[in-house]
Amino acid sequence: MSWDNFFTAEVGAAAALAGLIFVGISINLQRIVQLPMVANRALQSLLVLLSLLGIESLLLVPGPSPFVQGVSVAGIAIATGLALNLLERRSWREVEPRFRAVLRNHTVEIQLPWVLVLLGGIALLTNSTGALYWFVPATLGGFLIAVVEAWIITVEILR
Repeated sequence: MSWDNFFTAEVGAAAALAGLIFVGISINLQRIVQLPMVANRALQSLLVLLSLLGIESLLLVPGPSPFVQGVSVAGIAIATGLALNLLERRSWREVEPRFRAVLRNHTVEIQLPWVLVLLGGIALLTNSTGALYWFVPATLGGFLIAVVEAWIITVEILR
């Protein structure tokens, strides 16, 4: 299997999961906007998926050097990480004390895919032979986060 096949499959999966998040948001919109922390998490899940979709689409473009791909990927990873952390800070300001343990775990979990993507971008910059392997756990981790968030905004929010 070539990397093109992997990234093509992951672009499709990211788009499908983003659609699932949009459906979950539209079904429970009134409840979501009443809970700022949940609204932040819904937006974070969309950011995760759209960033993965963008990164993997860029890696499918023929022609750019690994250096150019690395700069692009690292830039998206840094921008995404900043946006996710801004939303996370907002959640910390708004969270009820009884939910701090959950938010603490979420704060750590949301970082992991972006650290891996950034490492993949740096590996591309340095023309490392195993650079693309960083995107496998990053993508799967991002998808796992998105699925958990989809569950929260479609099912758990009603409990």
